[in-house]
Amino acid sequence: MNAVGGYWNDMVTVALLGTDRREPPVPPPGTFADLAADDPRATPSQRMLQQVAAVAVAQRAGVQPGPVAAPLSPPADDGRPVTPPSATATWHRIVREWPVLEDEWLLTVVATGRRVAPELVVPLLTRHRTDATRHARALLATGSLGRWTVGLSPRLGSSSKKAPSPEAVACLPELAIMPELAALLGAPASEVARAVAGGLDSTQLGTTHRAVLVNFVARVSVDTLAPLARALDRVDPAQSSIGLAFALADLARLRHRALTELEST
Repeated sequence: MNAVGGYWNDMVTVALLGTDRREPPVPPPGTFADLAADDPRATPSQRMLQQVAAVAVAQRAGVQPGPVAAPLSPPADDGRPVTPPSATATWHRIVREWPVLEDEWLLTVVATGRRVAPELVVPLLTRHRTDATRHARALLATGSLGRWTVGLSPRLGSSSKKAPSPEAVACLPELAIMPELAALLGAPASEVARAVAGGLDSTQLGTTHRAVLVNFVARVSVDTLAPLARALDRVDPAQSSIGLAFALADLARLRHRALTELEST
């Protein structure tokens, strides 16, 4: 064993026992002794830490480089434009606050001829590893860079053994919406706004309907979202449903922004 290795082992022994029970070993002649002399430390623990840092640097500096790694092949070209920075911020907000919108966001990325920005590739693939359909959807949106990334790090691939059908990947999943609201999905914006905001104002709709109302706003016509949000803002603040009204208005605005910023050139 060389002098540096022996000195390191001596310091490991002292570290296990503690400097209150045993003094740090005397540095061997040369660099380590010179460091101790040039920069004296007051306590045994300080002297110990100084020498540990010095030996660690010396050991790393003495490591021989490994064989040259084969150069990585770049991902195949993907001519689609990437999503804008604003869309990256929107995706982060969607998964944090309203994940019900993520499926539509990904499908809209693909439908508008885009691919997600590179910084979203790993987060998307990681997020959907256990869901074969959503993982396949993420691969569509990430394109060749996503496939290249999975090839480089297989743990980012889907953990499911069953491949999803192309139909399932290309379609939005169904959401539970009560029949009265489902009938309004294709209705004019004024009728939708009157039914939802009016229902909250009159307490015909309330917090017990939160889940189906969220699903409704996530699937209603995009042209309805802005008028609906404005109507929800006008719900009487004295009503017990005012918190739900504000939440649905926020959902409507976020969905409108998510879709329109992807469709814009």
